[in-house]
Amino acid sequence: MNDHTGPARSLCIIGCGPRGASIVERILANVPALYGDRPLDLHIVDPYPPGAGRTWRTGQSGLLWMNSAAEQVTMYPDESVECDGPPRPGPTTAGWLDAPLHDGAYAARRDQGRYLRHFFATVTRERPASVRLYVHRARVTDLRRTPADGAAPDGRGRQQVILDSGEPPFLADRVVFAQGHTETLAAPVPAGLTRIGPGPADAEALERIPAGAPVVVRGLGLVFIDCLALLTEGRGGRFTRTPDGALRYLPSGREPRLYAGSRRGVPLPPKPAKPAPAAPATAPAAAPRFATVDACRARLSRPGATFARDAWPLVVAELAWCHYRALFAEQPARTRMSWQDFDAQYAVLITDADRLAKLARAAVPDPADRLDLDRLAAPLAGLRFAGTEDLQRQLRGHLAEVLQRRTGPARGVDTALVDALQRVGSVIEELWRSGGLDAHHVEEALRHFALGTYLSSGPPPLRAAQLLALAEAGIVTFVGPGMRVEALGGDEAGAGERVPGGAVFRASSPAVPGAVHEAAVLLDARLAAPGPDRVTDPLLRALLSRGELVQEHTEDGAGGMLHLSGAGLHPVDASGAVHRDRIIAGPAQFPRPHTNAVYFRQNDALARGLLTDG
Repeated sequence: MNDHTGPARSLCIIGCGPRGASIVERILANVPALYGDRPLDLHIVDPYPPGAGRTWRTGQSGLLWMNSAAEQVTMYPDESVECDGPPRPGPTTAGWLDAPLHDGAYAARRDQGRYLRHFFATVTRERPASVRLYVHRARVTDLRRTPADGAAPDGRGRQQVILDSGEPPFLADRVVFAQGHTETLAAPVPAGLTRIGPGPADAEALERIPAGAPVVVRGLGLVFIDCLALLTEGRGGRFTRTPDGALRYLPSGREPRLYAGSRRGVPLPPKPAKPAPAAPATAPAAAPRFATVDACRARLSRPGATFARDAWPLVVAELAWCHYRALFAEQPARTRMSWQDFDAQYAVLITDADRLAKLARAAVPDPADRLDLDRLAAPLAGLRFAGTEDLQRQLRGHLAEVLQRRTGPARGVDTALVDALQRVGSVIEELWRSGGLDAHHVEEALRHFALGTYLSSGPPPLRAAQLLALAEAGIVTFVGPGMRVEALGGDEAGAGERVPGGAVFRASSPAVPGAVHEAAVLLDARLAAPGPDRVTDPLLRALLSRGELVQEHTEDGAGGMLHLSGAGLHPVDASGAVHRDRIIAGPAQFPRPHTNAVYFRQNDALARGLLTDG
């Protein structure tokens, strides 16, 4: 056993993708001030190269891109970050790569992996001499508390870290879980059927889909976009521009036929295109005006407060204000009031939704110019289609309209909304990470802010244009909103036109009565929170089975987030005990430079707690 029973404190970081690497950087940055020259052992455990981890591994296909602009991604906490530890200025992804980017702004994921590995190598190479670094290319299969170690959930004693590599176990005083998104074991299916996912795009599994085979696809988000790239360009297809500038797809003949749907029935809107260098731009607000951390916290502290009733109205008011601010600045001809008058009245009325709506009607005569979050969240809600072709025609029109809105000359309004969603999302994250949201508030907040994820986390614009071209080429057929998927045995199958006879997956939508699509392959192109019996991570399975980790449950009974104690992110076990020598650092979006990102502030606080027993 690698048993350092001497004076050295031992910290273990399980998972060293971006989140784990950032915590490592913050630990090393804070060592001189908080730990001096006392010895510290730092163990990193990940089967993938540290820094990049699984998601950003450098050997994956170059067809898989980031969905954040490379100039808006950094791993270096700059001087804007309000934390106790010292800053470490450094380049953004775009600055470090210093090379052409996809669609003018986006790095391939493997290139982001190179940036992340460079970051990890740099910060660990410059570590204090008192820190001994151990990198284990392995998985943790269990953490064991033994009476001999005197270990207890209150943080006294040490834990034995068991690896799958055959290395001897080692002891750790504190353990950080930073494995990222939890992988899910696919549910069993009838004989003769294949299910891929849920989870990130699996290139090896996708390669096994035969050319021309029908495939039912569940999910129209970022995993879907990744799978599309691998199944089309990855199989030799090409996109070309016609003389009028339209994008067209030239198939290779090796593509499958995809029948894709989701709850909303529409793909994610793309990220707004970058403004032209000479184009005027409305400067985004430096911080939220209405949905601030303090304002939301004050409302949530009221007796009987709920996120939906007390905090969400501030979020809606913030989003609408940013939308109208951009509209008045960039398209004043579409308004009937001065911005100064509108702004003054808006600030007085933010708690009165009816009067705000009346103000918007008076100031913005065209309903299409007013912010309608319900319409944006569910563009197909309440619609019925005469058949599959009617749905395809209308959906292609919707995709073209959204693409024009986010890439055309008037895209500033959508850009302002996306920026506002990202800022308000940071407020909600800060409330959550600081313990300002209890379990019920968290569930409510995530359910409501699913809208923000949908509207702000889409793919690069070029990927949206390619999806439209694939729909026009017949490679992608949309199933419709509220998609239902059934696995049918041979005696039940055959009603559809796609796979006569045999066991099938059957996809349908209540919005397209009578239309069904059948296939022997189901591609679950989504990330899903698994229940305890569907977790593939051996460590999580072991701790869940013993009740040392407990999942919160959503309203539909599915597995949810792990039960944590609050700002310290310590897990709470089945008995209610808080394990203060363990920290669950869940996945998070990459931080933007010069934004005082909550990502860095939280990682700094976690690192300082690890060094001081905080």
